[in-house]
Amino acid sequence: MKSFEKADVVICGAGSAGVAAAYYLAKRGIRNVLIIDKNPPLSQTSAKSGENYRNWWPNNIMAHFMNRSIDLMQELARSTNNAFNMEQRGYLYVTRKPEHELQSYIDHYSQLDVGDIRVHDGGKNDDTKHYLPPSSRGYEEDLDGADILANRQIIQKTFPHLSANIQTVVHARRAGGISAQQLGIYLLDEARKLGVKLLTGDVTKVDVDNKGVKAVEVIIDGAQHRIQTRSFINAAGPFAPEIASLLGVELPVFSILQQKIAIQDIHGVIPREAPFTIIMDEQYLDWDEQEKADLDSDTELQWLVKKFPGGLHIKPEGGKDSPWIKLGWAINSVAEEPVWEPEFTPEFPEIVLRGAAKFIPGLKPYLNKLPKPVIRYAGYYTKTKENMPVIGPMGVDGAYMLGGLSGFGTMASCAAGELITAWVAGDDLPDYASQLSLERYDSKTNTETGTGLYQNGEL
Repeated sequence: MKSFEKADVVICGAGSAGVAAAYYLAKRGIRNVLIIDKNPPLSQTSAKSGENYRNWWPNNIMAHFMNRSIDLMQELARSTNNAFNMEQRGYLYVTRKPEHELQSYIDHYSQLDVGDIRVHDGGKNDDTKHYLPPSSRGYEEDLDGADILANRQIIQKTFPHLSANIQTVVHARRAGGISAQQLGIYLLDEARKLGVKLLTGDVTKVDVDNKGVKAVEVIIDGAQHRIQTRSFINAAGPFAPEIASLLGVELPVFSILQQKIAIQDIHGVIPREAPFTIIMDEQYLDWDEQEKADLDSDTELQWLVKKFPGGLHIKPEGGKDSPWIKLGWAINSVAEEPVWEPEFTPEFPEIVLRGAAKFIPGLKPYLNKLPKPVIRYAGYYTKTKENMPVIGPMGVDGAYMLGGLSGFGTMASCAAGELITAWVAGDDLPDYASQLSLERYDSKTNTETGTGLYQNGEL
């Protein structure tokens, strides 16, 4: 079998992480880079992105990592006239719990490098006049940390679409939205200008010798080809364990399917300037007594009357003239083998709307007549047990892992691409590098993962 090509680096996977890796490698001067994917770029989990970013994470490792990614995205936004629509409106975490019940949560974040915590409760020491509501002022606001709105009047004045029984809102400020596809396409286009190549093929084997990675074998149009390389990056997303097995490596990651929907908000319930909003509270769905009895008697549907987790999220989708909103809820907790076209849960649109309507009453009419069409999304959270990525050497010389980006791949892609480039090039590594690599599982010290009322990522 003849070698038809050589590459300095071969990347398996053309999702947001793999594309960003190629871009930062090329910017570093490593330009003979080949991306291999059997499907179109940015077409699996990357195509289902929630298109959000935040530095509000429950440990400093992730906070530093995400701050770096936000810095890099802002640099790109400046140089491209904001080609991927980066906006810093923040994140809203809303709850029916009073502020004092969130004290441990607030105390925890106040010790992290996420910025200052400012409490607005309407009291004599309140600094509410300095609270800035979300806006479309752009992507370089100086605000960071979070504003804790602990007064119902303040909440209703600023966010009148929320239920009147919302007692506390945490408005994380170094956060917002981006266009994931436009960011990915920009990075891919720029990488290709610098010499990166994109190949449609299926990686079937990674050869090694006494020096490490030697070559990658790929099926292209039914024919087997061999690509010589000494550096191989596994950026295969949910399919990363399968690719790692070609090297005899078992990855500490698993995949959980999560879903979301998009509908037209024909009643204008969600303000177009509203931040990405996460409902922190667990809840039971509202069913009338007959519905509850019918569901409880059906063994396949009994789960619908059980308690659902916090984390339901909602955001306006598109520009100021768009009628669309997107809703998601990580209700699934069962790991499974990923497939390219996963099946949808038929009840999911009603589930997520019922849950959202308890906290945003204006959505209730949609329960009686769901606007058509309903666009459905399903993608995988491929994650580690501590919900941090795996970026770095895989234990075979020349083989690197870039994955475990559990629903936060879009917001992390720039820092992840920069970090894997440093590993490949042998450059100086940031302080968080070892704790985001497989090295952390060999360490005798515990990984700093922190705690928080809401730690999940978003697709």
